[in-house]
Amino acid sequence: MQKIIVALCFGLIYSFLYNTEVLAESKNLFKIERNKNANVVMYDTRLDLNGNINKKNPVDAYWILYAKQGQREEITAFEKKAYGYTVTDNNDNSYSLVLKAVKDRPMKIILVNGEHKAEILINNEKAYLSSVYVSASDALIPKVSYIILTGTKINTGEKVTEKIIKTK
Repeated sequence: MQKIIVALCFGLIYSFLYNTEVLAESKNLFKIERNKNANVVMYDTRLDLNGNINKKNPVDAYWILYAKQGQREEITAFEKKAYGYTVTDNNDNSYSLVLKAVKDRPMKIILVNGEHKAEILINNEKAYLSSVYVSASDALIPKVSYIILTGTKINTGEKVTEKIIKTK
């Protein structure tokens, strides 16, 4: 019986070591702020030990609960309907990212001077996204009235914003 327990322990350790991805860190791409409270949704790139984007799971989205004690909390399955995303590997060291909150504005995650950035069109200019502000009604199923995209113009480094009015 003792041999079986030892064998199971070694099996679990082996499985953990060889089937678990080792992540070095995450780097912030941008955040979503809302009019409801101070809590924000953070979007980070997941990096491997070499500083490259983790190919199996390149983006991490989660809450920072500033309205409480600033702790991290995972996004629920229900919340992913609003704050979810899709990521596609472009096979050229970049990734396409589409947020459910702004489906009509696809982004490209690229490496710029050693830092990953989310490239997006803001006011028809290429920019690096820093934040999205969502203004919505305070209802069980909130209705978004407008979204503000904020970033930095790629060609000049100037701040750029765009307000998108939702008509639905």
